[in-house]
Amino acid sequence: MLRLASLIILLCAAPLSAAQLTVDYQFKDLRGQTTSNLAHLHGKPVAMMFFEPECPWCIKQAKVLKKLHQECEQQLHPVALGINGDNVRLKRALFRLNFPFEAYRPPSNLVQDMGGIPATPILLLLDENGVLIKGYRGYTAMGELKAQLCPTA
Repeated sequence: MLRLASLIILLCAAPLSAAQLTVDYQFKDLRGQTTSNLAHLHGKPVAMMFFEPECPWCIKQAKVLKKLHQECEQQLHPVALGINGDNVRLKRALFRLNFPFEAYRPPSNLVQDMGGIPATPILLLLDENGVLIKGYRGYTAMGELKAQLCPTA
């Protein structure tokens, strides 16, 4: 009985599947006025980074993602997801991140379905098939990310 209860708790606490992240939710582009799902990301590895204004670790993580994008043989696709700020503050934070890739405001129901974002940066790594490889809370070093997303590089 204890095993069954543990399994039910584990399944309920499991992270969202990648398909739900890239298809079932609508994201608002932080650099424009468009809203879309992220289905166009299928076919390449993706690193989704949740960031917020006034997060120095997010700036460091963005630098690692930019470098990883340059070094990875497969075409890695970083994506920034801004939380805990209005559009003006998130756009300023995005400018400080110096993040030349796609950036969105995630829908509130996604953050709610994930159980909230306790701290930033949060990274979700998806393989080229959109399957969630791993999630990280806090700054993650280049070596760890490279091993997960581009092991042949």
